[in-house]
Amino acid sequence: MKQFAILLAVSPDSGTLPLRALDTMKAALSKGHAVFCFLYEDGVLFADRSRDIPQGEADPSGQLAEIATLESCEIVACITAAERRGIHEQQLIDGVRIGGLGEWTDRLQSADRVVQFR
Repeated sequence: MKQFAILLAVSPDSGTLPLRALDTMKAALSKGHAVFCFLYEDGVLFADRSRDIPQGEADPSGQLAEIATLESCEIVACITAAERRGIHEQQLIDGVRIGGLGEWTDRLQSADRVVQFR
């Protein structure tokens, strides 16, 4: 099993890039690989359960929540980025936890593949 480290640093509202990030995660997981996703900068907005999605629009946060339930997937939101955007731990969608940049750098050491969405 390969280990993927994915840095997601774009807002869920920034066009097709967030959807490509989710598709990349789904593809890796469907092939039996493990995924560690670090939500950084505006990427932490994916984890905010209080986001209001207009009816008829794609909900990347909902898709991330589904992915987060999978056993071989771990999703961590950067504590500093979350605090700067007013997101607190109790606001996080299920399956996402708070962590720091040190955890991201540790995962880089053991990753077989690193993908950034910026």
